Amino acid sequence: MMKQSRTVGRLLLSLASLVIIIAALKSISQLLAPILLSLFVVLIVYPIMLWLERRGMSRWIAYTLVVLGVIVVGAIFIIFLAVSLSELSITLPKYQELLDARLNGLEQWLASHNLRIEKVMKDVLELNWFNPENIFQLLFYLVSILLETVANAGFTLLVFIYMLASAGNFWTHLRRELAADLPMLKRFSTFGQSIRIYLVIKSWLGVMTALLQVILMWILGIDFAILWGVFSFLFNFVPNIGFYIGLIPPVIIAVIKLGITKTIILIFGYTLINNFFDVLIAPHYLGKGLDLSILVGFLGLVFWTWMLGPIGAFLALPLTVMVKKLLLESLPDTQLLASLMSSNSEKDS
Repeated sequence: MMKQSRTVGRLLLSLASLVIIIAALKSISQLLAPILLSLFVVLIVYPIMLWLERRGMSRWIAYTLVVLGVIVVGAIFIIFLAVSLSELSITLPKYQELLDARLNGLEQWLASHNLRIEKVMKDVLELNWFNPENIFQLLFYLVSILLETVANAGFTLLVFIYMLASAGNFWTHLRRELAADLPMLKRFSTFGQSIRIYLVIKSWLGVMTALLQVILMWILGIDFAILWGVFSFLFNFVPNIGFYIGLIPPVIIAVIKLGITKTIILIFGYTLINNFFDVLIAPHYLGKGLDLSILVGFLGLVFWTWMLGPIGAFLALPLTVMVKKLLLESLPDTQLLASLMSSNSEKDS
């Protein structure tokens, strides 16, 4: 009885500690988001710096080239999105007029076939959510939060520069301090390698997917095809629902401007391209991936989006893996929970 009471007491204490930690992280989420974003960018570009050093460059030249490369790519990305979204906002009233014309045409066609639903059509026209401007504004909000974090050069860039500069020393010190704790050192190494491989391959697959989707949209004549391709690439990192979010804008434009036939072709082609890379190509290169179940991936998406805002959706999978590998798997009391979070319940012996 005494042992059971101690177990319950320890469980309650652990839950209370967890709530306090989550509340503390939530209170500094605006500070935490750019730090975590910088961390994962460093995981991607640090091997590039090492590769330049192995090619004969001095450390400071390789470091400078990588930093300048990140700045240039980030600036081009931000400028492109800002210009494209500005042009789209100017075009939105035209899409609203086309939508009104299509709905009026539908109402007349139904009336010509003795289908009187004027009240229903009136209610549809008055729905706020049926306004393309409102739908696009929601997407703009998600991207603007990401841009706000990326464009916060006064802090995000500074954190990235210092992280990249100290990355080599960090791993050296880590290997020295954890030399006596090989399992923990292995977890750190496995986590860094798996996240780096995941981000690089996911980026490459996202670029290929977006490129083919842009070509499809260009053939069909959908406006702002490159912008929607960039959206497809970005939401490629959002688990479970990212594909559907990226599909919404071009489908809306296709329905308004091109009609049902080309919209169906777009949806079919978009889905076919995405499934080709996600279902056929990705497993070959990613292997077991990040070893997270679909349910855990979705719950991680919800939690990190609540914790960090929209940018948490893009970092949800790496952050969930970080908690699983570095925290849950390292503590005997939480190893069972870490095992349950895996994509396969049965482990190879």
